[in-house]
Amino acid sequence: MPTIVVRVTSVAVTAAAIVACIVLVALMVMTTADVTGRYVFNKPIQGVFDLTHFAVLVMTFLSFAYAGFHGSHIVIELVYARLGKRAQNALKRVVSLMGFVMFAMIAWRAIVVGEEAKAFKMSSALTLIPYWPFYYILAFGAALYALVLLLYVFVPEPDAREPQ
Repeated sequence: MPTIVVRVTSVAVTAAAIVACIVLVALMVMTTADVTGRYVFNKPIQGVFDLTHFAVLVMTFLSFAYAGFHGSHIVIELVYARLGKRAQNALKRVVSLMGFVMFAMIAWRAIVVGEEAKAFKMSSALTLIPYWPFYYILAFGAALYALVLLLYVFVPEPDAREPQ
C-alpha cells in the first residue's frame, strides 16, 4: 500500500511541477514581449502586472510538493547534526507532522477564501481575471505538499519514498 501511495504522489508532484515549469516559460515569454513592446514599440502589454502575480502564485504552490518530495527543501542543521540517528529520525517526523498540519490548514483556508472570492465575484482590477481559481490552485498545491509531508512522517528516508 505505501508503495502505491508513493507512486501516485510521485506522479502528482511531477505533473504539478511540469505545469509550474510551463507557467514559468509562459511568464518569461510574456515578460520579454512586454519589455520589447514597451521599449522598442512603445506599446506595453496591458495586464502583465496582474498576470505576473497569478503566474508566480501558480509556480510557487505547484512546485512546493515536488521540491519536498525529492528532498530539495532547505534544512537548517544547527541542532540536527549534533543529534543521534534515532533523535534525527524522530525530529524529522515531528517537523514533518507540524508542516503537514500547517499546509493542510493553508489548503483549507484557501478553499474557504476561494469560495468567498467566487461568491463576491472578486477579480483583478485591470484584467478582471477572477481570483477564485487561483485560490483553488493554491489549495491544491498546499494540499499536495501536505501529503508529501505526511509521507515524511511515515516514510522518513528519501530512498524509501522514491518509486522503483
